[in-house]
Amino acid sequence: MDDNSRGSKRQRVLQTGAAGVPYGRGKVAKTKLTSVRIDPQVKDIPREAFKGCVGLAEVQFEEGTLRSIRDSAFYDCKALEQVTIPPSVTRLGNHAFRGCIKLVAVRLHEGALKVIGDGAFHDCKAVRSVAIPSSVTKLGSGSFDGCTSLASVQFEEGTLKVIGESAFRECTALKRVAIPSNVTELGNCAFYGCINLAELHLSPRRRTRRKGGGRLQVIGDSAFHSCGALQSVIIPPLVTRLGHQAFRNCKRLAEVQLGKGLQFIGDFAFYGCNALEQVTIPSSVTKLGSGAFRSCINLTEVQLNEGLQTIGESAFRKCRALQQVTIPPGVTKLGDEAFSHCNMLAEVQLPLTVTKLGDGAFFKCIKLAEVQLHEGLQSIGRMAFYDCTTLRSVTMPSSATKLGIGAFTRCANLTEVILLGGDILLNQGFLDRGISSEEGVLNHQRLSEMFGNSMHSFAFFECPLTTIKISVPGTLTERMGRLPQECRLSVERRIRDLHHLELTEEGNVLACFPVVSRATDAEVVDVENVRAVDVQDTNNQTAESLHQVLRLISFHELKESSILIELAMWKSRLNEDRARADCRVSVPDPAKGLIMEYCGFTVFLEPAIEGT
Repeated sequence: MDDNSRGSKRQRVLQTGAAGVPYGRGKVAKTKLTSVRIDPQVKDIPREAFKGCVGLAEVQFEEGTLRSIRDSAFYDCKALEQVTIPPSVTRLGNHAFRGCIKLVAVRLHEGALKVIGDGAFHDCKAVRSVAIPSSVTKLGSGSFDGCTSLASVQFEEGTLKVIGESAFRECTALKRVAIPSNVTELGNCAFYGCINLAELHLSPRRRTRRKGGGRLQVIGDSAFHSCGALQSVIIPPLVTRLGHQAFRNCKRLAEVQLGKGLQFIGDFAFYGCNALEQVTIPSSVTKLGSGAFRSCINLTEVQLNEGLQTIGESAFRKCRALQQVTIPPGVTKLGDEAFSHCNMLAEVQLPLTVTKLGDGAFFKCIKLAEVQLHEGLQSIGRMAFYDCTTLRSVTMPSSATKLGIGAFTRCANLTEVILLGGDILLNQGFLDRGISSEEGVLNHQRLSEMFGNSMHSFAFFECPLTTIKISVPGTLTERMGRLPQECRLSVERRIRDLHHLELTEEGNVLACFPVVSRATDAEVVDVENVRAVDVQDTNNQTAESLHQVLRLISFHELKESSILIELAMWKSRLNEDRARADCRVSVPDPAKGLIMEYCGFTVFLEPAIEGT
């Protein structure tokens, strides 16, 4: 103690030499300490030097040679109200002033300070403002975590590159933040729970000397989670990664501009952003994480651009205002429940590149009236279109050979299914040998494998299916296309006259099969082994119709084919200079009829001949 304070047991003056820091002896001395003056000769305040001095209300740093305030030096000095760090200090250790719950004013001098350690001012609940000097290169994890009265943070432009994890976590009074231009990374939870943060600038508001402004590249996981007052944010162009839950539960966030350099949007990045109405995903983004925009209940418009490859699980789940979406070329997979519970979604356009629809991809999209499934789609997951009650018709591409359990269950208005996989769903034997084939026209085994073998696994369970339409293999359409126009029109007229065939606008022939029986829960006990639907060609009516068309096409092919007989042997004798190609003649129609009769086609084509 100095000469002026010897009469007081509560005041201690800290003077130091090389030997150490005498501040009194034992725990009793610590508890009685109320004021400390740090001599100019002190170079280092040791670890935990004043930890637990609950009565210490004042610390005076004399300007001098002090370089370091080590870890936990003033930890839990609950009575300390203000502190001014001298310009000679280069490092504030981890938890240096942690738990100083009455610390109102903190002044960090411009000068030599480079490191503010982890938790340096953690839980200093009374601190109202702080200015981070330009010399600081590291702002440690949790450095101001829990400073619930901190209303103002001023970053001076300088060399700071990383704002550590939870640096300003739950600084609930903080209203405005401007990130300096040299910062490249915002750590996980950096501003988590700053519920009054309404103004956020992630790049300098004023143009810096460096072209392009800020250098921010990474926004960490939960960086702005639950910043409930935040209304708009602009992601700078150099940011490549937006971490998981980065803006989760920012319920007032109405405007988001994503930079053109962004590549990854993390899981649940904008989960629960209730005010968000529109978003454009730049073409640089290759992946939308799981739940990226989940429960954005007022999101009405989403612009997805080429470059996107993966839409993660539940990416747009419960976006109840979303009405239309176009999936860009390049996307190969829609994750499980990607658009589930999008109650207003009426139209979806899928590109040719999509090969898989995940489980529940459009689960309970009750307004979905139209979806285009293109060739290339291979797999439709379990309950992918469960309870899509507005869907009336669906066309399955030939590439889709497996439907997940309950893929279209409870689509209450789905009465028609068109299957373009006729090559595998119709027996080739029938197409080759006609109605006499013992196999019949339907390949029941392949149909069961696609739809499910039992009521438990049936893809269209509880759908009021009345008709299943299967495309006739493309070779038949190609044969029709090669016929002269008059003959082709004749075949098309015959198809239109037949009750069990249809001709589409694209010229495809559909074979129609009625759903003759469907089992329900009340009718069966063993749901694992009872077939939920029975598709049968009753009395071979569809087979007979298809057979008629096959006969008619064959008749026209034979009738109109230029059956040529090479007369080269005797014609060449008449004119040896004549080319062989000029030595062919067409056989007259009466001769064609004789040839057909001789070759055995007459019986097969008799119905077609009679109909001409």
